[in-house]
Parts: sequence; structure tokens; C-alpha cells
Amino acid sequence: MVSALILIADIISAAAALALAYFTIQPCKVSGISYLLCVPAGFALVAVGFIVSVPSLLIPSSLTNGFETVSLLTQTYGLLLLALTYARRTRFMIIGQSIILEIAIPVLVTIGVVTYALVVEGAGAGLMASALEMPLRLIMGLSTLYLIYETIRNWSLTQKASEGVVAVAFVFLFIEQLGFLLVFENFGDIAIFVGYEGRLIGLFILIAVTGLKIRREDASTVLKRLGLTALAH
Repeated sequence: MVSALILIADIISAAAALALAYFTIQPCKVSGISYLLCVPAGFALVAVGFIVSVPSLLIPSSLTNGFETVSLLTQTYGLLLLALTYARRTRFMIIGQSIILEIAIPVLVTIGVVTYALVVEGAGAGLMASALEMPLRLIMGLSTLYLIYETIRNWSLTQKASEGVVAVAFVFLFIEQLGFLLVFENFGDIAIFVGYEGRLIGLFILIAVTGLKIRREDASTVLKRLGLTALAH
């Protein structure tokens, strides 16, 4: 029963993330700011991560590790890409405007967490996903915390455009990561429920922010609602 509910939740999550990629690609393209295309790309990567997790629930357990590993890494890359896109107009110019560094950060994250899994946890191929999950969830949690910060920092603009709802969405995505981290503290099914609940609510709020009462030609409203019109700081 639980596996069936998780399967349904993953499918809904994938559909919601793909919808976000669809709702954001046109406004980001019309804006004329090339790096904003990383926003729909980030949502698309998150969607791929959810999609890849589906086979792990349908095939024998001995074959699931590879799917789970790819799923976690892809979700992490997607959230990192979103966070780095929001960081473009910060005082940390080397992070905000260096394409090489933006590519290097996910690579370094991958090397770091894999090294942690192999050396610290002593995980073999069959246990890689379980060893990687905690550090990757921590990275995803930090990414969402940064997204909360950026959208709250730009409160005057996001509140005017959508009452600051986008910040609430990222809070729920942080709750998602917190829920899955609580699994490691033996909170069991309750933690899993919190994780999926946070994820689904966060994604649905983002869909409302990017898709409701917005004309296709009104790209600026989507960007304002997402807090992507923040002033440099």
C-alpha cells in the first residue's frame, strides 16, 4: 500500500515539475536574459529525477540502486541550478556570473558525496544510493534555504506580484528535504509522509505562482512572482 502511494506521488511530482518547466520556459525566453533559461532547465532536471525514481518501485530490489542514485543526483543538480540562477545578481560575482564555476559546483558535489559514500560509509555498489541520500538531501535542503532567502530578500517585488507566495513554496520544498532527512532518525513512515507532503504542496504552489491568471504575453509577471527581478546585492 505504501509503495503504491509513493509511486503515485512520484508520478504526480514528475508531472508537476514538468508543468513548471513548461510554465517558465516561455517567460524566461522572452525576457532576453539567457541565464534565466536555467530556471526551466532546473525544474526539468528535478522532473527527470522524479521520473527515474519510478522504475525503482517497479523492478526487483537488486536492480533499484542505480535508479535511486541517478534520481537523487539529478534532483540535486536541478535544485543547485535553480539556486545558482538566483545567485546571479549577488555580491559574490564569481558565483553569480561564472559559467565554469556553475558547472564545477555540481561536479565537485558529485565527487564529494561519492567519496563520502565510498570512504566514510564504505558503501559498495549495492548500497551507494542509501549512502548518498543523506549528504545529497542536505545539499538540496541548503539549496532550498537559499531560494527562500532570495525570494524573501526580494519581498517588496514578490509580495506585490503574488503576495510572496513563492517563498512559501520553497519553504515547503525545504520541509520535503527535512522530512526525508528525518527518516535517518528512525521516524519511519511519518517522515516519508512529511517529505512527500512538503514536496507536493510546494510544487503545486509553484504551479499556481507561474500558471494562474497569467497571459502568455505577460512574461514579466512570472519573473516577478518567482522573485527573479531582484536588485543586485
